[in-house]
Amino acid sequence: MSKLPGCIYTAFDTYPAPKGAAVHIREFAGTLFDLMGDGLLLALGSPDLPAWQFEPGCEIRRLVSQETNFIKRAAEFSEFVHFHASLLKDSLKIAHFRDPWGGLPLLDALSPKCKTLYEVNALPSIELPTRFTGIPASFLDRIRAGENECLERADAIVCPSQVIKNCLIGLGVKPEKISVIRNGAQIVDPATIARPADAPDTYMIYVGAVQSWQGIETLFRAMTLLADLPGLQLVLCVSGSKARLKFLRRFAERLQIENRLIWNLKFNQNELLPWLAHADLSLAPLTECPRNIQQGCCPLKIIESMALGTTVIASDLPVVRELMQHNETGWLVRPDRPSELARAIRILLAHHADRLRIGAAARETAVRDLSWHNAAEALQNVYRRLLKEP
Repeated sequence: MSKLPGCIYTAFDTYPAPKGAAVHIREFAGTLFDLMGDGLLLALGSPDLPAWQFEPGCEIRRLVSQETNFIKRAAEFSEFVHFHASLLKDSLKIAHFRDPWGGLPLLDALSPKCKTLYEVNALPSIELPTRFTGIPASFLDRIRAGENECLERADAIVCPSQVIKNCLIGLGVKPEKISVIRNGAQIVDPATIARPADAPDTYMIYVGAVQSWQGIETLFRAMTLLADLPGLQLVLCVSGSKARLKFLRRFAERLQIENRLIWNLKFNQNELLPWLAHADLSLAPLTECPRNIQQGCCPLKIIESMALGTTVIASDLPVVRELMQHNETGWLVRPDRPSELARAIRILLAHHADRLRIGAAARETAVRDLSWHNAAEALQNVYRRLLKEP
């Protein structure tokens, strides 16, 4: 870049990566940089990614850390963000952050003239107990205090669902400060996407991460109830820790369903689309837990499936009902009930016409309301309000 960037976007996530967070970062950071003409993206890296990278209109700097402890790595990232924000504080007009690990150092380092936007996809005080056991309550209180400081000091807040907005209002955030901008999908014509050469004749698909709140165990148990459908395969386009993936493989072996699973690890978006477009069903068996009920989410797997016209079976949770309606644009089942999930799979596999009807209506909804183009327009409007531009 020939001049200092006018905006900064920070994310305590590896970028790029084969998971939904990286897609979201790509779209939102790109929206910010397109509006401002340039920008700096600070993210986590990995040994196979450069620590410093230039793209058209964007500079990317990555923290490549060898630290395995989550909190210590978060502290390293905070120092990393503070260093770069301090160097650029006189040039920055907008700072966009996704988490307290990047937000607190930004808020401390920036000049008062720089406007700040907190993008709340998750609250670590709610999220971390679902990932790690035995976190002391006193430590969660400290994290919660950092979240509250970011919520209070940020000039504006965006989140991807009304459930998350309601959660933030319950924490004392003024409603008018929060804009709901749902996740999106790139709109493509599924008829132009070729079927994967090695795809089975009949298969369902699960896409995304494999944390416990995603409901993979419920899905595997449902597969045991479908043993009389020997041709039915479950394709898993997933990413996650080695330990979690190892556990799930062993769990599948204990349930004697391993030979009906196809594991596709670390797919990029281009590799994923053909599998998603030609699946008979897409599954989102989210569990009924504080992470999904109290905090909320906006599952990309559901939106991307809808955009391709692939019928989704998902848990009947408030965050899901924001995206689709039962037997109209999707199929809802009570969470954490393998027998009900298996029954829904049987119904939709047996009624091809209903599956096509639901998929077509879902695609129409996604094209109209759930594109990344729509999300970018809404986000740019938030930026313009912060900058007081028309």
